[in-house]
Amino acid sequence: MTPYELAKLIHVELSPTAPRLSTAINRALVDIGEGSALVGLGPGTHESDEVSFQEAETISGSTGETEGVLAKIHEMMWKLEEHSSWKVIIDKKPGNRNQPLELLYTLVRTKKTL
Repeated sequence: MTPYELAKLIHVELSPTAPRLSTAINRALVDIGEGSALVGLGPGTHESDEVSFQEAETISGSTGETEGVLAKIHEMMWKLEEHSSWKVIIDKKPGNRNQPLELLYTLVRTKKTL
């Protein structure tokens, strides 16, 4: 699966429920990508450079709805890790009954090891 196909799949699945994560993954896969084998392109652009950035999102809804959103997010993270070198660390601050769920995503492209 190409990075563009993966970005499109994740966008279709996540944009209705977690649009900021969908946008961050699109940035990771399409804008930053997997890195180039060429040298001299600058920090973070070589394929063995580690790259990371963060995005935050607030998801409103009942406990059952937010659990469904988290399940969909985790399902898409398996796809992302299976088809790219990107990983997403999700920190969550569960809201009380009337408060939204706050999520902090850290997207990391790890150094490839053979």
